[in-house]
Amino acid sequence: MEYKKRVRIISVKEFRKRFSTEGDCQNYLIKLRWPNGFVCPRCQNRESYRQVERNFYRCKACDYKVSIIVGTIFHSTNLGLTDWFWAIYRMAQDKKGFSAMQLMKEINVSYSSAWFVLHKIRFAMEERDKQYRLKGKIELDDAYLGGESKGKRGRGAEGKVPVLVAVEKRQTRNGTKPGYVAIRMVKSLSSAVVKDFVDSKIVSGSVIETDGLSIYGVLDGSDFIHKPYVTENGSKAKELFPWVHLVIGNLKRFILGTHHHTDPKYLRLYVSEYCYRLNRRFHEDDLFEHLLKACLLVSPRKHNILGSRQNSL
Repeated sequence: MEYKKRVRIISVKEFRKRFSTEGDCQNYLIKLRWPNGFVCPRCQNRESYRQVERNFYRCKACDYKVSIIVGTIFHSTNLGLTDWFWAIYRMAQDKKGFSAMQLMKEINVSYSSAWFVLHKIRFAMEERDKQYRLKGKIELDDAYLGGESKGKRGRGAEGKVPVLVAVEKRQTRNGTKPGYVAIRMVKSLSSAVVKDFVDSKIVSGSVIETDGLSIYGVLDGSDFIHKPYVTENGSKAKELFPWVHLVIGNLKRFILGTHHHTDPKYLRLYVSEYCYRLNRRFHEDDLFEHLLKACLLVSPRKHNILGSRQNSL
């Protein structure tokens, strides 16, 4: 993760001025999709003319028509681009998360439409975050999500979903600080699940610090340097693994504080939202554009993940 000097984040007033019409949004999408000018995907010809009122380009060589929003998260939507842009802006700028109820009020749509818009954006976040792999010294731990409930807490709790959490532990002159984060929801905790998560999200040769739980023993003698520690109690664990516990605690507060109750079927997408924003916490000034680009890269066949609820858009 590169650290850079913060610059002023675009204000709501500025955002509304820049993207006040459908044309403003269309022109910005064109700039992002074809920064060097439109290229026909069929014949690679660069000469075309734009039919603004119908929102597409027509190739002069082969007469092929290309919609500005085809092949993106906006494909086949009835919602205006100004509303989509506003939802993406709010998701990018609100550190504590943004609820469907709030979006419903702000753009005057049904709750189901607002819910689906935000989940499509979360799916784009998830797809984009798959490119990141952690390296160096890593804190690795497990946790359980699912809200407040009675009975046993932590490992072995009923009705909760296990997750694996890995955090880069970066050395500084004044100690350590967290780097990139990787989080994965799993059906159950096992050695095979741990190995698959680590192999896919952490660069070989990294140093992985864990507690003494037996499932982490699979990392011994692997492509990683495994350093297990015996933690006698919770306070000792937080002392040994401060950053992974901070990430887990903030994740639980994010889900409970903003969304209150989440259907386990879609909990993965809320986790993806949290992870995406956390991994870009030093890029807040241009996070809107980063997230908009991520939305342009999501195939419409991939993001049709919520079944018939898409019809509400």
